[in-house]
Amino acid sequence: MRHAVVVCLWLVAVLGVAFAQAAENAPQRVRAFAALPDWTGLWDTEASRAVSRLSGKPAGDEFEAISKLVPLVGPAPYTEAWGKNLQAALSQPAAVTGASNAKLCTYGFPIIMDVFEMFQAVVTPEETLFVFDDGEVRHIYTDGRKHPGKDDLWPTAMGDSVGHWEGETLVIDTVARTEGSLGMGPNTLSAQAHFIERVRRLDKNNLEDRLTIDDPVAFSHPWKLTFHYTRAADLNRMLPWDCANDRNPVVNGKLSVAPP
Repeated sequence: MRHAVVVCLWLVAVLGVAFAQAAENAPQRVRAFAALPDWTGLWDTEASRAVSRLSGKPAGDEFEAISKLVPLVGPAPYTEAWGKNLQAALSQPAAVTGASNAKLCTYGFPIIMDVFEMFQAVVTPEETLFVFDDGEVRHIYTDGRKHPGKDDLWPTAMGDSVGHWEGETLVIDTVARTEGSLGMGPNTLSAQAHFIERVRRLDKNNLEDRLTIDDPVAFSHPWKLTFHYTRAADLNRMLPWDCANDRNPVVNGKLSVAPP
């Protein structure tokens, strides 16, 4: 009985402190949220709007459309040495066959910001998340933390992103992106690639992401690109893309339909 009383008193004390802290921080947190821009809703990339349909059927030749709509698969400002090495690698038959028959279920950064994926932006005082319909998520920490130290920082498909707000523009700094292919198209990056984004809402239905990629190993100068996103007005919820059950394999660079 005495033990039960002690436990109850402990719970009351802990809950009392928690509620007191919540009450103390509530106005501050409300003000922090109120100062943030409203990016609610679902956002389409230019490639998504032009290529995808709710039925999943692409409009016309998907790969031809993507090559025109996705700047990240276009010419990059490579150094002469990196460009020659890249062309030599791409000329190998195995590389060509593998690329044409590849099935991408995830993309990673930065190509995820430029391909035919829909995403939702979740903006909080501590971080902004970009949640994509293929299940990938970008975490941009805005609570003042820095990139991890050298011993705790390792390459990942999304890299490590921290950011801060300049008015209603989110400035994102990303490092530690996995070296190599962008996952789509011929372009590659070194482990030293450094990314700066400036994301802002142009109006109620349009977002803009100005991306600068600085790769001192691969590029002769920084690569600057601009992506535009439009609010998906015809959808009121995320439609997840189930890549594992996708019956549209890529064969010799062409989409086909596999039997169930």
